[in-house]
Amino acid sequence: MSLGRDARRRLALYGGAAVVAALVLVLPRLVTRLGPRTKVKVFDYEAAERHEASRVLVEYLRIDTQNPPGRTVEAVEMWKRLFDCEGIPYEVVGDDPERPIFVARMRGRQPGEALCLLHHMDVYAPGDLAKWHQPPFAGRMGEREDRPYLYGRGAIDMKNIGVANWWAMAQLARSGVVPSRDVVFVAEPEEESIRPERGIGWVVENRPDLLEGVTDFFNEGGVNEVIASEIERFGVEVLQKGTWGMTVTAPSKEPLEELKAFLAERDRELPFRLIPEVVEFLRFIGPSRGDMWGRLVLYPERLFGTNDPRLPTMPDVYRSLVKDSLYCGEPKPAEGGFAVDVVATYLPGSSVADGLSVMEGWLKERGLSRRLRFVSKDSRPTPRQGRAWEALTRALELDPTGAQVGTYVLSGSYTNSSWLRDRGYRAYGVSAFNINIYDAAKAHTVNERILLPDFVDGVERMDRILREWATAP
Repeated sequence: MSLGRDARRRLALYGGAAVVAALVLVLPRLVTRLGPRTKVKVFDYEAAERHEASRVLVEYLRIDTQNPPGRTVEAVEMWKRLFDCEGIPYEVVGDDPERPIFVARMRGRQPGEALCLLHHMDVYAPGDLAKWHQPPFAGRMGEREDRPYLYGRGAIDMKNIGVANWWAMAQLARSGVVPSRDVVFVAEPEEESIRPERGIGWVVENRPDLLEGVTDFFNEGGVNEVIASEIERFGVEVLQKGTWGMTVTAPSKEPLEELKAFLAERDRELPFRLIPEVVEFLRFIGPSRGDMWGRLVLYPERLFGTNDPRLPTMPDVYRSLVKDSLYCGEPKPAEGGFAVDVVATYLPGSSVADGLSVMEGWLKERGLSRRLRFVSKDSRPTPRQGRAWEALTRALELDPTGAQVGTYVLSGSYTNSSWLRDRGYRAYGVSAFNINIYDAAKAHTVNERILLPDFVDGVERMDRILREWATAP
């Protein structure tokens, strides 16, 4: 198991957000439909390609914002032009001229409980260009399929969400609807480098006036489970584990192999703990799982409250939801010897700093060196209450797909929602898109792409979500 930057990031995102867990968890049998369904409209492919939001996404994908270096100047210029056209005021802020932050605000009728639509402009590096069917920053339609796929780095992580956020605000402005509360649009840099202090964190700390009244954020991280090309479950992310990651080095391979075995033993000793949000999540996803564990996790108190002999064989995708976890990759040759990546994840109630301190002690005892790559805040669930939560879930429950709506937990991924929750904001991972697991897996690999009719469908769904929020009392 390789645990580089891919593995510690979005292991279960996108509709946006992180991929391995989605691949394992979302290999379900076809579930029996629980009631009548409203037929979803069939898209005219040419109409989808002509859609205004599609043209904006093509333009956005053609702007190279790969991180490193993560320049966002051209992207901000695009947003300035688009918001100028809608008459929505904005500011460009930040202290790095190469990586500015864009903040726009539409005023509402009443103060308080403002909503921020957040997305990041920077994208993951494209990797081997020779393996892309289309250049990663060309914004071109695929030529190898009979389906209208739009290729480009950021197509699902997360320029698609940025365009959907803009489109929803533009539709409010064009229709003359004045929202009941303020709605704020933020396009931030430096998310892929896990530096919230250079993006939304900079705004919070240095220009809090731009977020005046904001209590809620819609961000990446939502996971929609797609079966037979239809959304069966809208998953709203409300919790992700705390985490740190490091690269440990040694002159030879043997000390790192010993460390790997030691950490595996320590991981097995970590106790199971049931968090209310995880219990709800397991019951939400359990019915769609075709394996034994999908049935067992429907009754988590019974499963984990006994010394069930099957627990040692539980797949990690379930185990990581109910315990703190330690992961160690395979030692590989590196400059000066060998290196191995180590990642830890922590449930609410566990201290990331304390866990890191314990790890530092283990390394010191063995005379091993390390390079700390990232450290998150402690895990904390976001409250499921308030106007934004109620409007979001109501809009999804009324969606023409008839899909179920529930909470989602990310056990091995990171978004800036963690940082925001630590500051007391309510932050929800939201995806309006129908993205199957095969396409979701391409978020940080070659040939990232989105099916154009599904993109348009998601853009219009985001419009309905924001309109539901804007017109609520």
